[in-house]
Amino acid sequence: MSTTVFLRRIGLLRGADLLVWGFALLAISLFRRRRSVTEGRDVGLMMFETIGDTVLASSLVNSLRTSVTPLSITLFVSSGNRDAAGLIGNVDRIIEVPLTRPWAAVRAMRSVPLDVLIDIGQWPRWYAFLCAVSRSRFTIGFATPRQLRHLAYDAAVPHRGDVHELVNLARLLSPLPGVSPRPPRLTLPAPDSTFPVFAAPYVVLHPGAGGFRADEREWPVAHWRQLVAELVARGLGVVVSGSKADSGKAAEIVRDAALHERVVSVAGEVTLAQLCLIMKNAACIVAVNTGVMHIAGVLDLPLVALHGPTSRRRWGPTGTRSVALAPAPGPDTEFLNLGFEYPPYRVECMQRIGVDVVVAAVQRQLDANGGAR
Repeated sequence: MSTTVFLRRIGLLRGADLLVWGFALLAISLFRRRRSVTEGRDVGLMMFETIGDTVLASSLVNSLRTSVTPLSITLFVSSGNRDAAGLIGNVDRIIEVPLTRPWAAVRAMRSVPLDVLIDIGQWPRWYAFLCAVSRSRFTIGFATPRQLRHLAYDAAVPHRGDVHELVNLARLLSPLPGVSPRPPRLTLPAPDSTFPVFAAPYVVLHPGAGGFRADEREWPVAHWRQLVAELVARGLGVVVSGSKADSGKAAEIVRDAALHERVVSVAGEVTLAQLCLIMKNAACIVAVNTGVMHIAGVLDLPLVALHGPTSRRRWGPTGTRSVALAPAPGPDTEFLNLGFEYPPYRVECMQRIGVDVVVAAVQRQLDANGGAR
């Protein structure tokens, strides 16, 4: 598929979402009065977004658990972030919603009666419609500028593009009395017999991004290969991670170091939970802005995060041991807010992040955390 056709298809999907579900939300808002919040004990969270959004939204579970007891928490998730939702822990049930099958999705959303339902979606009107037709007595969601998705919520919270998404997520709790915002929190499983063990010290590299125009948020393969060579020269092992779709790219990155027994690719070969454990034992992680980067930040691991089109202010890592790098400021740098605000031309800013800059950042992390020189 050509870039032009893909861009048109994305635009058509957003347009259809606005036309169909925006109209449905308007109709619902005309015939239903806004309800008042009650002292609910059954709370649902709609988490249909990316892995990164899901990881950040674990802050809502942590906030609810530490503020309100006793409490039942239900997560509504999609097939794409089901594994990430499983890392949140401390929830009573997880329901996978088939988002591409509208009637089945509605049935899944109505399968559990709730006192409160919170939708973390930033722009899709389809999610807001599912929230509106749920069996919840009170609904909360974002009023995102120019997205017209807030019409049928009982409480619509302004979504801002000039703050980190954690700040926006914390505001979703403001309609609930007695709930104080808490940071994100993940729960990792114990290693089992299938968990791969690598000789320390090693660095985890995560080169693949996901979503709309993902390749424009990725560092060039040639840069990754140079980084591998620099790390090997410093006596470090290298583990390249990614999804099955990233396996070819990962193989190309480790190709020049194929004879080095401590340079491996696990792309498509480990679960998300296993990758978290691999990262937990690493001397450092280097990742583009993606869900794995957010996981490393929430786990407060030594991290070097590579940003280009994605804004560090909006979507930067949250850990105290995280370093976020970006090219020099320009019209094609750090402009993404919701993820689709690309210019009509191809963005090439990621290639302007020099290998030497990344190597220096990794070395600072190693020095600060007692890693190899």
